[in-house]
Amino acid sequence: MIRQESVEERVSAQSALRLELRLRPGTVGGYVVLALLLLIYAIPLVFVLFVAVESNQQFNTNAAALPSPILWSNFPDAWVQGTFGSYFGNTLLYTFTVVIGTLIVATLAAFPIARRHVRASNGFYLLFLSGLLLPAGIIPQFFVLNALGIYDTRIGYIFLWISRIALPIFILTGFIQGISPELDDAAAIDGCGYIRYVFQVIMPLLQPALAVVGLIVSIHVWNDIIGPVIFLPSNDIKPISAGLFQFYSEFTAQETLIAAAIVMTAAPLILLFLFTQRYIVAGITSGALKG
Repeated sequence: MIRQESVEERVSAQSALRLELRLRPGTVGGYVVLALLLLIYAIPLVFVLFVAVESNQQFNTNAAALPSPILWSNFPDAWVQGTFGSYFGNTLLYTFTVVIGTLIVATLAAFPIARRHVRASNGFYLLFLSGLLLPAGIIPQFFVLNALGIYDTRIGYIFLWISRIALPIFILTGFIQGISPELDDAAAIDGCGYIRYVFQVIMPLLQPALAVVGLIVSIHVWNDIIGPVIFLPSNDIKPISAGLFQFYSEFTAQETLIAAAIVMTAAPLILLFLFTQRYIVAGITSGALKG
């Protein structure tokens, strides 16, 4: 009986301590800040979603009211009138190929830098990091693509994005430095080749980092608007971001269709982030600690 009472007292003391920690001023202030940030980001999304299923008459009368009736037909109308099918296909092609290419190139570049297999590894590392601070050289990139004959082509746009590997190298280098170098020696003793070792041993160990890099690159490629305007003047090879921009210029007076197009464009990224945000946070945190 005495033992049961001591256990109950201990449980009640722990509960009181947890409640005290939760009610501290700093903790309460943190929750208030998070709630305000949630409202700042959620209110525009909810408003656009409401407008996307409203009629033009209701939008002109009271856009902030709940949709009545709900017009789901705005989505197929915007999809057909904006020819988003081809834009969406181009975006999937660009995103998939750029992510795969970036993961391969960044891993092959980050591994010798992290292991110091090349001279002046720190210099190369700082050179790549400078790409995070300096603006993109749009004019030199234009002349290079034009000289290579791949301007206004899908392959040129893909190569352009794969060349932007400063952030991927920064993330992957930190992870590789946390992998024991003894694996390198063991692989060399077993006769494992350099490329085979990177692909079959290092890359599986880099899955959290590769997931982070893949998600970040996907978001950047999907949301790119400057690149398609400059490097892809042909409409048939533009991604969905440029298609949305063109749709807005053509249907300026159709606010509900524009909102529906915005929802369709942003929905894949929102769903991707909701299902994978824990990998982004965990991966970046782990990479920072290892680096």
